[in-house]
Amino acid sequence: MRKSYFSSLAVVSAIFLSSYCLGAENSVNRWLVKFKTEKTALKEASSPSQVIHALQNQLDGNLGLLNSRVTSDLQATKLWVANSIAVTASSEKIKEISSLPNVESVTPVRFHNWLSDTRAEDVKDVSRGPVWGVAKIRAPEVWDKYKIDGSGIVVGHLDSGVDTHHPLLAGKVISFKDFTANPSSELSDENGHGTHTAGTICATGGVGVAPGAKLIVGKIFDQHGSASDELVLKAMQWIMDPDGNPETNDFPKLVSNSWGDKPLDETHPEAKALYEAVQSWVALGIIPIFSAGNDGPSGHVGRPACFPNTWAVAATTNSDGLSFFSSIGPSTWNGATYTKPDVAAPGSKVVSCKANSTGLVSMDGTSMACPHVSGLVALMLQANPKLTVNEIREKGEATVVDLGATGKDNKFGSGRIDCFACISTIVPQTPPQNLLEGYKMALETENSLTSGSPVSPLAAPMASYLMEKARSFDEGEFSFLKNIYSNDASVKGILNQMSVVRKFDMLQK
Repeated sequence: MRKSYFSSLAVVSAIFLSSYCLGAENSVNRWLVKFKTEKTALKEASSPSQVIHALQNQLDGNLGLLNSRVTSDLQATKLWVANSIAVTASSEKIKEISSLPNVESVTPVRFHNWLSDTRAEDVKDVSRGPVWGVAKIRAPEVWDKYKIDGSGIVVGHLDSGVDTHHPLLAGKVISFKDFTANPSSELSDENGHGTHTAGTICATGGVGVAPGAKLIVGKIFDQHGSASDELVLKAMQWIMDPDGNPETNDFPKLVSNSWGDKPLDETHPEAKALYEAVQSWVALGIIPIFSAGNDGPSGHVGRPACFPNTWAVAATTNSDGLSFFSSIGPSTWNGATYTKPDVAAPGSKVVSCKANSTGLVSMDGTSMACPHVSGLVALMLQANPKLTVNEIREKGEATVVDLGATGKDNKFGSGRIDCFACISTIVPQTPPQNLLEGYKMALETENSLTSGSPVSPLAAPMASYLMEKARSFDEGEFSFLKNIYSNDASVKGILNQMSVVRKFDMLQK
């Protein structure tokens, strides 16, 4: 999140730009056109593909009226994730567009900073074992007792990129796209922010919370942490359908977002488009995890973390105090007041991967807290791949270490996350068929994004986990699995392998 002293300048600049462009008849600029949204657009959607088609159809319907009134080439980019388009148009043409009855708002596309100025210190001497943040939230206990490390789970990561040459992040990225102004076919990270947050999610060597997880990476922010509103929305749209085929369920069920801007309420057009994009994620089944912001007690939780549909993360110290920079609530939306942030996680002096290096670096920020929660969600989804967005939030907040005022408050949210407490409640309640469904989802994602690869980054690790779990199923549970999946070719092989494991165990007894 940006520092608060940039906020006033950004508001003044946006107002000046808008007034100038609308008053200059010959000026040509880039604009974000937000259409009015029908609340029933997603009402009948019952599958991920239907959600995406419903969003696309909603935008196409609005464009029908636009095309009948505007004939010039607008260089339009469809942003169905927010029922919007980005266009290049003169102020005269944009006045005509803004007068259409289905247009809700027209605002200039802004290019600005979305990342914090984080204090970084090289880590020269790292003792063996997990870094303090990973240990604090008890992730290693989950690895050891439950053999759960995020295997088979793909995490969406929107940031400044990832240095894939870092040894602790080797093989972690299975798909990526560069959305910066000068995109490259090779993934990189000139800023360093994205490599650090990615490391906290899934780096090996005791640095990541879920070292078995993989990443789908959208590189949005340049070396200065900047991007336009249009590029942010494009990346949020892409992460919903990385392979461009709505019929394949290749989207991640969580997206980690260590970025944001000043808080705005529902009356601001810039807030509405971003809110609607987040809502599209939730409708698809993606849990949106956002850093709360670094404006400290004098500021408020930033955007999009301030939205009620996001899971906002505050930052804590190694002694479970609130980090001095962590933004506080409450937040308001549509006239209602919400307790924000929602949860807390380690954010001060967090040790993770350093970009363009083989070493580690310590950084401060709610940006560093956010990926701890993303790692927790990856562990939760391996334990039960069928958890919904609401179930993840409820279970995650029900098992926290309560800090500050009793109950949920505007500093720590519900409290600091505890991976072991959370996973310990999920594992005993997970039906065996949910694990098979998780394997199928991993296989489908893998086939969509890594077709032709000799390596199985998702399905193979999930299969290994299932082999171990098969030993704990009773005969009735396993017979039930074989019956309901008897005609499912995608899991026939894994069921046969599980049978072999179980027979071997019986012979050993």
